[in-house]
Amino acid sequence: MPPSPASFDTSALFATDHGSVEWVSEDCLGLTFGDHRWTLPPAELEALHEAVEPLAAQVYRCDCDCRWQVRVEEQGTAVLHTEEVLRLHSLLDGTMVMLELRSILDGVAIVRPEE
Repeated sequence: MPPSPASFDTSALFATDHGSVEWVSEDCLGLTFGDHRWTLPPAELEALHEAVEPLAAQVYRCDCDCRWQVRVEEQGTAVLHTEEVLRLHSLLDGTMVMLELRSILDGVAIVRPEE
């Protein structure tokens, strides 16, 4: 039986010193960030990234250590301080790049024909 396209361990997708994102099933990702743990399909993780991106831009311009709320649909609201918002944004940025890379590799994977 030939290997599947891009057959490599994909459980750990991306990690920083402050959190990680890993595959918990074929279609679901687990995001661990500090005391927070969310389980999301890739599309919802992308939506979270899109929601955090303008918040991170606002936080970056704000020269204070404030508290910010990040709401994850059906999984609660996280209250983060300024540095945590920027760290979460960095984690999500890296994750989006890795998901895109995975998609590209899956798209160009060559599978040997069965003999």
